[in-house]
Amino acid sequence: MLWFILSMATGGAWAFLFATFTLVSDPGLTLALANFFWVMIPTAAVTMFLLAYEFVFKHNVSRRVAVASFLPILVLFVVSWFNPDNLVYTPEYHVGPNGYLHAPDLGGPLKIFVTKIYGYLLVFLAAGMFVGEALRTNGTHRRQTLYLLVIFSMLVLSTVVKVAELVPVYFDLTSVVYSFSGVFFAFSISKNGFMKFVPVAREQTFQEVSDAIFVINPEGNIVDVNDAAGQLFGAGIIGQQIDAVLSEHVTSTGGAASTLEFRRNDETRFFSVQTSTIAYGRGLEGEIMVLSDITALKKRENELDLLKQILSRVFRHNIRNDLNVISGYAQIIEDASSGDIAEWAERINDRSTKIVKQAEKAGKIESVFSYDETVQRPLREDIEKAREGYQVTPPAAVSFDIDDVEVEVHPRFDLAVLELIDNALTHHHGSEPADIVVSTELTDTSVTLVVEDNGPGLPSVEVSVLKAQEETDLQHGSGIGLWLVHWIVARSNGELTTEVTESGTKIKIPLPRLPQNQTTSEADGVPAQ
Repeated sequence: MLWFILSMATGGAWAFLFATFTLVSDPGLTLALANFFWVMIPTAAVTMFLLAYEFVFKHNVSRRVAVASFLPILVLFVVSWFNPDNLVYTPEYHVGPNGYLHAPDLGGPLKIFVTKIYGYLLVFLAAGMFVGEALRTNGTHRRQTLYLLVIFSMLVLSTVVKVAELVPVYFDLTSVVYSFSGVFFAFSISKNGFMKFVPVAREQTFQEVSDAIFVINPEGNIVDVNDAAGQLFGAGIIGQQIDAVLSEHVTSTGGAASTLEFRRNDETRFFSVQTSTIAYGRGLEGEIMVLSDITALKKRENELDLLKQILSRVFRHNIRNDLNVISGYAQIIEDASSGDIAEWAERINDRSTKIVKQAEKAGKIESVFSYDETVQRPLREDIEKAREGYQVTPPAAVSFDIDDVEVEVHPRFDLAVLELIDNALTHHHGSEPADIVVSTELTDTSVTLVVEDNGPGLPSVEVSVLKAQEETDLQHGSGIGLWLVHWIVARSNGELTTEVTESGTKIKIPLPRLPQNQTTSEADGVPAQ
């Protein structure tokens, strides 16, 4: 925005000086005003070039570059007052008796270099940057670029018309076009927020985001960082290799390769790493790397992992061993007593046995959460493994009708199948013996595992707890078996659904099906022994 304002100001000064020195009759004053006039032409070229540079590359021109850009113009202006060895003006340059300035098309070598070569070079560079930006961008930014390109083209065309002497010598079309370009620019501001909001918002977002951001060129050098990255690694990292910077400060990778452990001044922080490719121009690709601070999340993860280990150890060893002792003494009391005492001892024994089973299931939590990845294998493998884990007493029966399909599931998916079968056997009551059928339903893209029984039906409170995915003092399930099923199914990219009818409970687990030759097995129909 600054360079466009200066460009418009240069155009205004250009028009004012041209009108003034053509109207003034004093030769000395005319020549003095002309000295100011000639530097306006390359000044306009410099301001337009710097405008194009900031617009295209989206960062401010440094003070050193700006001073260097205006230095040739400053030299021209200073030397023009003395004109040693006709460096600026040739002998044909003079003011006639009528007060008009007679200036040859070229002039001295310094004037040719600054106003013709240097000025036109900057004009062509600016035009190339605008055209390139218009070709590789889209949306609002492209419209903004096209507005600038139109304004720029208007100014260049007016200069060409003047140089080609298509207008009278006393008429300078360029200064007039500057006025129209200012109006056009004002329209572009109201229409597209041109250079008023979008670049500023992008720059402010880049600097104020709390994540550390690196912009990396194809050679792996850091070309830009935001404030967060500068505070973390130091402002002097620009120009360095990103690998060298990270290896200097990062002591190790924590867990996944996309997590960095950062240590400095006895402080340990963890960052997740995300990279994305950026394309700029033809064949030029770089990379943006974002480091997000996950120290609090990592700390929480470690705490939960420790809690999981403690609970698993307590349930697996301490509670189970103590309950076995209680159950053993209860059995001794039951055998040595009669009446109410024997009945009470039996209740103690039954309840302690149930709690031991719950403790054993709780001990399996660690095996469920210790796997982060899924595995691909035939569904029958998990079914066969589950068949080995339960006990059934005739006339109860469990039958299987499993299609030969491959699925991608949690490595302990067999535990989910086993728990569903065991749950149906354990909670069955009534005059009819338990009859459980494990089967599959196929579509082109999925397979649904179905566990159906003829029991009393899954209690509604169990279904509600699973749907809410939380337990409260007023609403909780009878154990952790179905939670194990829920966690395993969720980590298998499946979904647990229940259907309770008068004839029993039907639990379905839809799973993604892997492409393969579809061969359907015959029903086993053989009760488990």
